[in-house]
Amino acid sequence: MAVGDPSSGKSPALDAVLDPIREIEKDLAEDYKAARDEWGAKDELARISLATWKAEAKEALANGDDAPPKPDSADAGPTPVRDRMRICDATTEKVAELLSQTWRGLLLSRDELAGWLGGMDRYNGGGDRPFWLEAYGGRAFTIDRKSNPEPIIVDHLSIAVIGGTQPDKLDSLLVKSDDDGMLARFITVYPEPRPISRPTSTIDNDMLVQALKRMRGLQPYVDGEGNRRPFFVNLTDAAVDVFHEFRQQCREWEKDATGPFKGHVGKLPGIVLRLACVLAHLDWAASENSIHVDCINEGHIGRACHLAGEHLRLHAFRAYGVSKAPPEIQGARVIASIIQEERLSQFKVRDIQHRERTGLQTSKEVKAALSVMIDADWLREVRSETGGRPSISYAVNPKLEVMP
Repeated sequence: MAVGDPSSGKSPALDAVLDPIREIEKDLAEDYKAARDEWGAKDELARISLATWKAEAKEALANGDDAPPKPDSADAGPTPVRDRMRICDATTEKVAELLSQTWRGLLLSRDELAGWLGGMDRYNGGGDRPFWLEAYGGRAFTIDRKSNPEPIIVDHLSIAVIGGTQPDKLDSLLVKSDDDGMLARFITVYPEPRPISRPTSTIDNDMLVQALKRMRGLQPYVDGEGNRRPFFVNLTDAAVDVFHEFRQQCREWEKDATGPFKGHVGKLPGIVLRLACVLAHLDWAASENSIHVDCINEGHIGRACHLAGEHLRLHAFRAYGVSKAPPEIQGARVIASIIQEERLSQFKVRDIQHRERTGLQTSKEVKAALSVMIDADWLREVRSETGGRPSISYAVNPKLEVMP
């Protein structure tokens, strides 16, 4: 979940990883069209063969003879199934139907996740949310349908979700709603705004396409009954040791966490396992190794622990704190960003007012925010005697290391 204000670059960032998938989907669409055309030709011949068999059977029965057996040519076989990688919007019943036809799982991509989250319970008053909560674990799932006595059985309800949202929408849809664990399931990416700069590198889209195609070429495990299943990738003993240490660290983090963020910290071990599996397969896809990934080593787990624990955890902390704070707290945050961006060492109230930031346009508003920053040891009040009313400035704590 990419979190950011409007026009902060969420959509281009998402496009960078979705464009290769769109290219593969074009190939899949062409393959499906060819398979459908081929099946259509067989179906036409099958219809003729079926009509001929019916006529012969009818004549034989009329003459008191046994009906001839139905020829194999009278059945064109099952209709080809379009291979899907990605969905954008669908009912849970349709998603379950698609998953019942594949062992690979699906990717749900939404440029604005608020639309998906807000419409989740639009039709059945809450029935969709448990479905999407279950989709995180990849376990078996069954949907009973009113229109059909046969249920939809999904062996592995496995759906990845990617998209973006704005802080205010994240706040209203997830942070302030009942905590059912939905938000904790997301890897949240909420970076601090960066200065605008020209790109210095480009993405090798062709390499990404080839890597994805290579991963799609991995074959499933086939059980004794001929059913296709995902296969297990085990952790090495050394990886288990690293993972155990991370679980202990998460327990320590949980002691200081509160509210929904505590639930997210509790899910970090599961997120690390998923990330380690992804990293192992990305390494394999970028290599020339012909043997598929058969284990997750301590390097994969270590990198995943660092990514989730030391980097993404801080993004989540920022995202979970998007609830609107009191005006003086909001003002203090704005002044803090001004100090960091402009590397200020000392300033006056009017210096902040002249920047005409929302909520900091009056002396009273600025002083209230500065009081918060003094309490937080960001600033120190400096009084200069001038013979009349003292001149008051605010010195920035040099320990903040904002100076060059």
